[in-house]
Amino acid sequence: MPWAPEHKEQTRDKVLKSASRLFTHHGFDKVSIDQVMQDAGMTRGAFYKHFSSKSELYSEAIIYGATQGAGRNLSTATDIAQVIDRYLSLHHLQSEDDVCPLAFLVSDITQREPLQQKTYAKVLQEFTRFLEQKSGKSREQAILSTVLMIGGVALARAASDDAFSGEIIQTAKAEVQQQLGCAADNKTLY
Repeated sequence: MPWAPEHKEQTRDKVLKSASRLFTHHGFDKVSIDQVMQDAGMTRGAFYKHFSSKSELYSEAIIYGATQGAGRNLSTATDIAQVIDRYLSLHHLQSEDDVCPLAFLVSDITQREPLQQKTYAKVLQEFTRFLEQKSGKSREQAILSTVLMIGGVALARAASDDAFSGEIIQTAKAEVQQQLGCAADNKTLY
C-alpha cells in the first residue's frame, strides 16, 4: 500500500526541521546527511526521495528556518515592538529550535555555493520587507534595523560571554526600537 501524499510532506518537513536546526547551530561543513536523517529518525536512503544533494537541503533549510521556525514566531507578533522583543532576546540567542538562519549562518553563508547565497539573500530581503511593512517605516530604517537585529544576534552569539552578549542584545534592541519608533516597554533580556 503506498503512502498517502501528506505522509511524504510530513516526512519532508521532519527532515527540513532537523536540517534547519543542525545547520543553523553547526554550519554546513560540520553536519552530514547521516546526522540530519538520524536526527529526523530516518535512514539515509529516505533522504534521496526528497532532496538531490546536501546543498539543496541546506538552501531549503534556510527557507524552512526563516518561515517555519523563527519566522513563524515573528509573524505571529501583534506589533513591531513584539517582533523586536522576540528577535533580540537571550531566549532567541540560546534556543535549540526556532532560531533565525540569517543571524546564525551569517559567516557560514559566505563559504557556500551561489545557490545557497541567493537563497540567503532572498530570505534577507524578505526579512527587511517584513520589518518595513510591520513598522510602517522607510525602507532605509528597515534596512538599518535588519542590520542591527541580525548583527546583534550574530555578535551576541559570537561573544561567548553571557553578560557581554546581554549587553549587545540590549543595546541593539534599544537602537532598533528607536529606529522603528516603538517605545521600550520591556527592559528585561527575556
